[in-house]
Amino acid sequence: MGSPGIARFSPVLATIRSFFTPPISADPEESTAKLVWVVRLRWLAIAAQCGTIVPALEFGLLEPRLLPHFIGVIVSLVFLNVTTWAALRRGARATPGRLLFQLTCDIASLSGMLALTGGAWNPMVPILFVHTGLGALLLQGQLSVLFFGLLIGCLLLLQAFSNIPPGLEGSLIPNKILFPAQLVVAGVFWILTAWLSRTLTSMTAHFQFLREQKVGIDRLRAVGALAAGLSHELATPLNTATLKIARVGRTHSLDSDPDLKTAAEALAHCSDVLRHMAGAPLHPDRLHLEVVDVDEIVSQVCAGVQIEHEDVAIHIHTHGPAPRRAVIPPVAFSQAMMNLIDNAIEAGGKDDVEVIIDKHEGHTEVAVLDRGRGWPDVVRKHLGEPFVTTKPDGVGLGLYFVHSLAAAVGAELLLEDRTEGGAVARIRFPRTSAVLDGIAQ
Repeated sequence: MGSPGIARFSPVLATIRSFFTPPISADPEESTAKLVWVVRLRWLAIAAQCGTIVPALEFGLLEPRLLPHFIGVIVSLVFLNVTTWAALRRGARATPGRLLFQLTCDIASLSGMLALTGGAWNPMVPILFVHTGLGALLLQGQLSVLFFGLLIGCLLLLQAFSNIPPGLEGSLIPNKILFPAQLVVAGVFWILTAWLSRTLTSMTAHFQFLREQKVGIDRLRAVGALAAGLSHELATPLNTATLKIARVGRTHSLDSDPDLKTAAEALAHCSDVLRHMAGAPLHPDRLHLEVVDVDEIVSQVCAGVQIEHEDVAIHIHTHGPAPRRAVIPPVAFSQAMMNLIDNAIEAGGKDDVEVIIDKHEGHTEVAVLDRGRGWPDVVRKHLGEPFVTTKPDGVGLGLYFVHSLAAAVGAELLLEDRTEGGAVARIRFPRTSAVLDGIAQ
C-alpha cells in the first residue's frame, strides 16, 4: 500500500503529467489538441525566459541597453499566448497551417532573444534545437519540412546578425566550425523525432483498429451465443410439435389435409433455420483472431468443397506479392468461404467457379466468381440482413454470416455483377501493417 502522503499528492502529480503529455493521436489532423499543448509549453518557456534576465545581466550576456528589447520580445510572446488561449476557450479549431504559424512565432522570438545575447554563440542555443523536435512531432509532411527550413534560416541569421556581449568576447568559435555543427545537430533532432512521431502515430492507429476489431468480434460472439441458446431452447418444442402433428395426421387420416401440410412445412422450415443457427460460424469458439495465410485457408476450403462437387471445377488464381495475410478468425472465415463457394456453385450450375486472391496497396482481397445470372436486387438491397434469400429452400443466413464476419474484422463485403455474365462476391480485408507482418513471421 502507498503512503498517505504520496496518495495525497497523486492528483497533483497526475495533473502535472497530463500537462506535459504530448498529443500523439491516430488522427494527424488533430491540430487543436496539439495547439493546446504548445500554449502550455509556451507558458513554461516564458517563465524560464523571465528567470534568465538577472543571470544574463550578472554574467554580461545581456547588456542593460538591450534589456527593453529583450523584455519586449517576452511581452509579445505573452500577448500571442493570451490571444491564442482565449481563441481556444471560445471554441476555435486549429489547423495545421495555424500550428505552423504558432511554432514559427516561437522560433522567431527565441532567435530574437538569442540575437540580443550572443546569437549562435549563446550557450542557450540548444533550446532552438528542441523546437526542431517539436516541429517534427506536431507537424506532418511538407509543413514539417518547411518548419525545419525556417529554423535553419534562423540559425543562419544568428550567425550573421547578432550582438556579441562582453561576457562572450574572446571565446567565439569560428563560423565555419560552429554552423555545420549546429546544422548537423538540428538535422539529427528533426530526423529522429519525425521518425518517432510517424512510428507512434502508426502504432496508435493500429491499436485503435485492433480495439475496434475486438469490439466487433465480441459483438459477434454475443450474437453467436444468443443464437446457440435459442436453438437449444426451441429445438425440443419444435420436435415435439412436429411429432404431434404427424401423429394427429395418422390417427385421424388427415395426411392429405392442406392445412396440416402447411403447418408441418412451417415447422420443418423453423427446424432448418435453427439447425443453421446452431452450426453458424458465429459460434463463440470459432471467433479467435489470428494472423493467417489467406492462400492456405482458401486452398483448403476449395479442396474440401471440390470433393463434394466433383462435377464443378474450382480454379484458384493469385495476384500480387506474397504472403497474403489477414487478421481473421480462421474457422469462421473458412465457413464464410464455404458459403460463398456453395452460392456460386448453385448459381452457376455446372459452370466453373473462380476464386481470386489478390494483394495490392497492402490490402488482401478474396473474390468468388460464378457464371450465374448475377445478384438479385433484393439481396443487394438487404445485404447484411438475416433471412433474405431468393432460393425456394434457402434460409437466408449464409450471406448474412459472411457480411457480419467481414464487418467484425474491419473488412468489406462487395457484391458485383460480371460484365460477361455472372456474380462476384468480394471480401476486402484492411491493410496489413508491418507490425502484423512481424507477428506472423
